[in-house]
Amino acid sequence: MRTVTTVAAQAMTKVRHGEFIESTTDVSVQTQQDQARETGKVINQLFRQMRSIRTAWRQAWPDKKAYMESKATWLQAFIENGICTQEQIDIGLMRCRAEPSDFIPSVGKFIQGCVPTPEMLSPPLPSVEVAYKQALRNCHPTMHGVAKWFHPAVYHATAAAGFNSLPLLSRELGLISFEKRYMEQVRKVWRGEQLGPVPVAELAGPAPERTPDVGNQALAALRAMRSRGTARA
Repeated sequence: MRTVTTVAAQAMTKVRHGEFIESTTDVSVQTQQDQARETGKVINQLFRQMRSIRTAWRQAWPDKKAYMESKATWLQAFIENGICTQEQIDIGLMRCRAEPSDFIPSVGKFIQGCVPTPEMLSPPLPSVEVAYKQALRNCHPTMHGVAKWFHPAVYHATAAAGFNSLPLLSRELGLISFEKRYMEQVRKVWRGEQLGPVPVAELAGPAPERTPDVGNQALAALRAMRSRGTARA
C-alpha cells in the first residue's frame, strides 16, 4: 500500500512534467488520490491564468525549468494547506486581479488569499473588527458566565489569544494576535470542520423569569417593609 507521501510525491513529479494527475492509485488512498488529481488540474489552469493577470510573470518563471519547478512547489504547498478546489483558487485569483502588482506572488501569499473573509462564508461570520470588539468586551472579568458570543469561532479565537493577555496588548498588536487566531477558526468553518461548542461556564445564564406573579410578590414585599417602617415610627 502506498502512503500519502508517496502519492503526493508522484503527483508533484507529474506536474513537474506538465501532466495532469490521473486517477490510477489504490482505492485505499482514494481521498488523497482525488486531492492530488484535482490539485494538479487547478495548478495547471492557475499558472495559465496567472500569466495573463501578472504581466511580469517572467521574473518568477524565466524558463520552462523554473516554471515546472514552481508548479511542483505550489502543488506541495496547496496539498499541505488543503487548497484543492476551483472555488478556493477563484478566491485567490479574484484578490490577485484586485492587487496593483505585475509580479507573481509567493505561494504563501496566494494561499492566504484563497481563504475567504468571515463575511464571505454562508452563513456569514462577523468581521475581524466586530469579532475583536466582542472578544475584548468578553475578556473583562465581569463578563465571565454572562458573556454572549456571536459564534464559537469568536470564542475559540479569544481563548487562543488569551483572555488575560489580549486586553493588555495595544490595539494594533491585539488585533494582529486575534486576527491570526480568528482566521484559523474561519478556515475550519470554511472546510466544514466542527468547532467545539462554547463551554457552558462561559455562556450567559438564562434570564430570570418575569411574570405578573413575580412582580406582585415583589411589590407586596416592598409594601410590607414600608408598613413595618411606618409602625415603628
